[in-house]
Amino acid sequence: MSESGAKHRLIAARISTTIVFLVNGIGIGAWAACVPALRHSLSLTDSALSLCLLAFSGGGLVGMPAAAWLVSRLGSQYATMLLGLIFPITMALPGFAPTLSVLIFAALIFGMGKGFLDVAMNTFAAALQTAWGSSIMSSFHAAFSVGGLVGSISIGLMFVNGLSVLMGLALLAIFSVVAIGACIALGLQLKIEEGRERYTRAFAIPSPALFGIGLLCFLGLLMEGGMADWSGVYMTTVVKVSTAQAAMGYAAFSLMMVAGRVLGDWFVGVFGERASLLVGATSAASGFAISLGSPTFELSVFGFALVGLGASNLVPLLFSAASRTVSLPPATAIAMTASIGYAGFLIGPPLIGFASDHIGLRLALVSLFLSAVLIGTFGPRLLAVQAAIKPFKLNA
Repeated sequence: MSESGAKHRLIAARISTTIVFLVNGIGIGAWAACVPALRHSLSLTDSALSLCLLAFSGGGLVGMPAAAWLVSRLGSQYATMLLGLIFPITMALPGFAPTLSVLIFAALIFGMGKGFLDVAMNTFAAALQTAWGSSIMSSFHAAFSVGGLVGSISIGLMFVNGLSVLMGLALLAIFSVVAIGACIALGLQLKIEEGRERYTRAFAIPSPALFGIGLLCFLGLLMEGGMADWSGVYMTTVVKVSTAQAAMGYAAFSLMMVAGRVLGDWFVGVFGERASLLVGATSAASGFAISLGSPTFELSVFGFALVGLGASNLVPLLFSAASRTVSLPPATAIAMTASIGYAGFLIGPPLIGFASDHIGLRLALVSLFLSAVLIGTFGPRLLAVQAAIKPFKLNA
């Protein structure tokens, strides 16, 4: 194949991978917007809702190591194709739940689909980044944030027009299957050099530095998971707004996540990794302080927007740092970091729910503020002492 043809296929693979991240974000945004409606329709307490979120978490924690094994056998591109088609189907399942027990089961399967796709798509993105020759991870995570925005706004508009949770999730699932099918046909067929990654062990003991990066990802994704699952409930129960208005809190968060990630490579190139991490964590902590300290609709939405802007580049930056771990192939390090980090996304929200029943949702969400403070305090130090992190070329 000519050099021009290979470049065109590489571009097609990047576009297709971006769409996979978009679909993943649509599923999470739709779930976040549907949580308050499911809580209302099934008359769930915060503890009962937390059981559903815990089931979602458990499914994800099962799915991640299983996905790591699948990626080691099939390669990340084929695993991404397969799991990209399965994920939208699992997305629609909560809409069929007539009772709490069925919703718990549906959330479990949906969580497995999420965990499967998270590891596969991030591993393939790392391999594609290596083939591309410069950092492009922020652009993929920007697509995920766009998906969260699209999913939450779409569900909100469907609710305004009288559609049910089932109909809303089903429509988005159909769209997602078609989008993934187009990706498989047009761009995900590219052969990426994965030889040293495809046959490495699916599990390994992370180095202290890589484990530290994973813990920072845990805190960053704990904030994202908390926003996805509890921002809408906070808006309806504490701020006292309608279900349709509640979706705007997560939409503002997602919109600023997109803006921050679109500018992410430029910002890191100008100010450096440590300063970018510190500024992001400070912005997120300030946003939580505003939203939790002043529970009005306008200030809550503004605060959640600050959280989105601050959190936008924390995880992409840390994933890129993990991919430069000297002792492991980039995709293996990404998969390990994702497994540690996404545990925060999955297990944090149900713990917030259980705490909410004892101390109230507002105080329970202070844990997200503290997560931002911890990232700002320890993150720059870890980046400074992590010998495996080296300067890297950023996109122009």
